[in-house]
Amino acid sequence: MGFFCSEEMDLCMLLLHVENAFDCLMELGHYGGMQFNNVFDEDHILNGLYTKGVVLCSDLLRIVDYLEAQLKHADIKEVYYADVDTKHRPRESNILQYDRKLRRVYEEATSVIEHVTTLERRYNYMIEKSFALSNANEFLEVKRNSKAELVYTESSIIHLLRDQSEGEGHSSQLNYILGSIHVEKFRAFELLIYRFYGRNVLVRHTESPTTSTSSTGQEREMPPKYVVLLMTTAAAFRHKLLKICQAFHVVIFECPESPTQRMLMIEQLAKDINDLELVLGETRKAHKRLLTIIANDLYIMRINLRKSLRVYDLLNRLHPIGSLENKKHLQVECFTPKMLIDDVRRVLNNGIHATGDEEKYTAPLLIKRSRPLRHMPPTYFQLNKFTQGFQNLIDAYGIADYRELNPAPYTIITFPFLFAIMFGDMGHGILLTLFACLMIFEEKRIEQVNRTTVSENEIRNILYGGRYIILLMGIFSIYIGFIYNDIMSKPLNLFGSSWSCVYNETTVLGLTSQLTLDSNDPKFYTGDPYPIGVDPIWKISGEDAITTFNSLKMKLAIILGVSQMMFGLTLSAVNCIHLNRKADLFLVVIPLFIFMICLFCYLVFLIFFKWLMYGGLKQPPYNSACAPSVLITFIDMMLMKSTELEVKTCLQGMFVNERILEYALVFVAFAMVPVLLAGKPIYLTCRQRQLMKHRRKSQDTEELHRSSRNTIKEMRSSLRYTIDFEESDRRSVPKLNTLDDALEFDMSEIWIHSGIHTIESVLGSVSHTASYLRLWALSLAHCQLSDVLWNMVLEKGLKNKLPIYAGVPILTAAFFIWSILTVAILVMMEGLSAFLHTLRLHWVEFQSKFFNGAGEPFHTFYFPPSTIRS
Repeated sequence: MGFFCSEEMDLCMLLLHVENAFDCLMELGHYGGMQFNNVFDEDHILNGLYTKGVVLCSDLLRIVDYLEAQLKHADIKEVYYADVDTKHRPRESNILQYDRKLRRVYEEATSVIEHVTTLERRYNYMIEKSFALSNANEFLEVKRNSKAELVYTESSIIHLLRDQSEGEGHSSQLNYILGSIHVEKFRAFELLIYRFYGRNVLVRHTESPTTSTSSTGQEREMPPKYVVLLMTTAAAFRHKLLKICQAFHVVIFECPESPTQRMLMIEQLAKDINDLELVLGETRKAHKRLLTIIANDLYIMRINLRKSLRVYDLLNRLHPIGSLENKKHLQVECFTPKMLIDDVRRVLNNGIHATGDEEKYTAPLLIKRSRPLRHMPPTYFQLNKFTQGFQNLIDAYGIADYRELNPAPYTIITFPFLFAIMFGDMGHGILLTLFACLMIFEEKRIEQVNRTTVSENEIRNILYGGRYIILLMGIFSIYIGFIYNDIMSKPLNLFGSSWSCVYNETTVLGLTSQLTLDSNDPKFYTGDPYPIGVDPIWKISGEDAITTFNSLKMKLAIILGVSQMMFGLTLSAVNCIHLNRKADLFLVVIPLFIFMICLFCYLVFLIFFKWLMYGGLKQPPYNSACAPSVLITFIDMMLMKSTELEVKTCLQGMFVNERILEYALVFVAFAMVPVLLAGKPIYLTCRQRQLMKHRRKSQDTEELHRSSRNTIKEMRSSLRYTIDFEESDRRSVPKLNTLDDALEFDMSEIWIHSGIHTIESVLGSVSHTASYLRLWALSLAHCQLSDVLWNMVLEKGLKNKLPIYAGVPILTAAFFIWSILTVAILVMMEGLSAFLHTLRLHWVEFQSKFFNGAGEPFHTFYFPPSTIRS
C-alpha cells in the first residue's frame, strides 16, 4: 500500500544528548525519514545553545565564498569529490579543524593580496612616473635624423612667459610641476589654472598608458589619466599651484631641472620596474600555490559547512530539558513513517557509533506518542525512479490527503494510453521510444553530468525526470498506431484486406464518377473483419476514410471518457470505505454512480449495440443503411421524443421496448438529483438533533461542542475527503458564542455547499464527457498533418521523374525537410500538445471524481545529493 495509499505516520518524540546530537542529526540528514514539527515556525523561540555554531559556520562559509572568488579569478578549478556524501561526512570535531585551516589560509591569502596590492600600486606609480618624465623630455626636444635638437629652450620659454607678465618681476629660472590627473577632472583643472594665472602658466598634457590591477580578486583596468606638465617663471606661483593640484588629486612626480638628470632618473626607474616585476611575479606565484593547495579541500569544506549550518540551526530550535545550568538533553516532536521507524533508530545510533560515545553519553531515543493528533499528518509515498515521474504529475496538481487513494498508480497506465489515442502512429511512437531508451541507457552519465556541470540545464532535467513517462508514451503510441494501422501516415497490409475490387480494367478506365465498393455485396466485402486494427483499405478511401475515422474515433473518445470517469467514481467509493465515510458513500457517491450509469453508460451501451447488431452483409433492418445515429437516439432520449425514419423498412428503435427503457433511465437519473441535493444535509440535521437531545440529558457541554464540530466537519466533507482530528484549524471557522448559533450558521453553509456540489456534479458529467472528445479531435489533426507532410514534401521527391543526377539531390532534400518537419512538428509540437491535453483530462475529468489533493507533503530533514553547484 506504500504507493496506492500514503504510508501510515507515527507521531514520535525524539530525545537527544547535547554532546552527540550533532552527529546523530548529521547521519539522519543523509538518510531522511523524519519530519520535525513546528520547529521552523516564525514565532518559534530558539534555545540559544548552538548560536555560536550557527555564527561560526556562517563566518566560515563567508571565507569559503571569498576563496572561491579568488580561485575563479586565478582560473583554478576546485577538486570535485563524488563521494563527499559518503566518505567525507562531517563530525562536530571537524568544524574546529575547518575553522583553524580556513582562518589560517584566509589570513595568508589576505596578507598576500595586501602585499600584491602594495606592489601593484608602486608598480603603476613607477610606470606613470617614467612615462611622465619621458614626455617631459619629448616636449622640450624632438628626434630628427637621429640627432636630438631643442624645440624650445628654457630661455625661449622664459621669454614667452615674461611677455605675459605685464610688468611683474620674474626670475630667470623656469619652474616645473609634473604629475598625473584623472581624465574627467582635467578640463576643470585646466580651466581653473587659466582663470587664476592666465597665460603666466603653461599647461601641457598627454594620455597616460592604461594600467590594471588584480589585487581585489578580479582583473580590472584603472581609470584613464593624463600626464600634465605645468611651467612658470614665477616661483611664488609654485605653492599655490601645488594647492590646486592637491585639490584635484593630482599625483606629483619629482622632475629634475636638467635633461641629463631626467634621463638618469628614467634609466633608474626602468631598472626598478624590472626588479619590481620579478618580485610581483613571484608574489603572484606564491598566491597561486596557496590557492592550489586550498582547492583540494575547499569543495568538501563548503558542502560540509552548509550541512553543519543546517544541523546547528535545527539544534538551536529544539526544546532543551533540564535546569538553566544543566541542559543536557534536547527533545522534539516529529513524524516518521511507520515502516521506517526501525531504520531511523538505526541511523540515529550510527551517529554515536561513529564518534565512539555510545558508552559515555545517552543514546538517542525515539518514542512513539499516543496523544491525539492536532493536525493532519504529512503524506509520504514510497517511490522509485520509475514511479517518481508519475507522482510528480500528481503532485503538480495537489498533494494527496493523508491515507487518501493515490491517483499515480492508475496514471501509469491511463496517462500514456490516452496520450497514444491522440498521438497514435507507429513511426512517431518509435521515435519517442528510442529517445526515452537513450536517456535510460545513459542514466549514469546524465546524472554525473548534472552533478558536475556548473550551469543547470532545466530542459534536460525535465526530460530526464520524465524519461519513463516518455518511454510508456512511445510504447503505447506504437500499440495504438498498430490499431490505427498508421505508420508515418501509411497503412500496413499484414493480414490481407477484407475488401476486394472486382471491376475490370475497362470498367475502371471508363469511370466518370468515384469508384464505390458496396459493403452489402459479398463480392466486395467478405464479412470477416480485419484481425487486428483497421483494414488498410480505409487509408486509400479518400473522403470515406475521413468519415469512417471520424465516427470511429469519436465513439472511442466517448467510451474511454465514460470508462475513466466511472473508474474515478469507483475509486471514490473505495475512498469512502477506506476512510469510513458511510454518509458520503450512500448519499453522494452511489447516487452519482446511478446517475452516470443511467445516462452515459447507456450511451456507451448503444455504441456497442450498434457495432454488434448492424453492419454489412446483414439483412434489413440490421444492414448498414438502417443503422440509427447514436447521437440522435441519445438526444431523443433526453428530450423524450421520437424522430421519424427516412427508410420505412427500418426499425423505430435498436431493440424492442427501447423507448420505455430510456424513459425509465431518465426518470431514475433525475431522481438522483434530489438525493444529491438534500440527502446529506437532511442526514446531518437528524444527527445534530440527536446531539441536542443528548445535551438535555447529560448537560455535558464540552462533549457536545466536540461532537458538534465533528458533525460540521462531516457536513463539509462531501466528496472532499479529509481526516478528522481532535483539533482542526480554527482560523477558517468564525468564533461563535453558542451551539445554537453554530448550528444555524453551519447548516446554512452546508445547504449552500450541497447545492453547489449537486450543480457541479450534474453539469460536470456532461461537460467532462464532452471534454473527452479532444481525444478524437487531436487524433484526427495528428493524422491529417502526417498526411500533409508525406504528400506535400516527401512524395514530391519520391515521384520526381528527373534524371538521376538531379533526382537524387531533390529526393535527399525532400527527405531532409520531411524528417526535420516530422520531428519538429509532429513529434515535438504535437507531442507536447497531446501531453498537455492528457494532463488536463487527468487533473480535471478523472481526479475530480475522487481526489482531494489538499494534503501536506512530507518535509523530511534530508541532505540532497551534493553537486558541484551546491
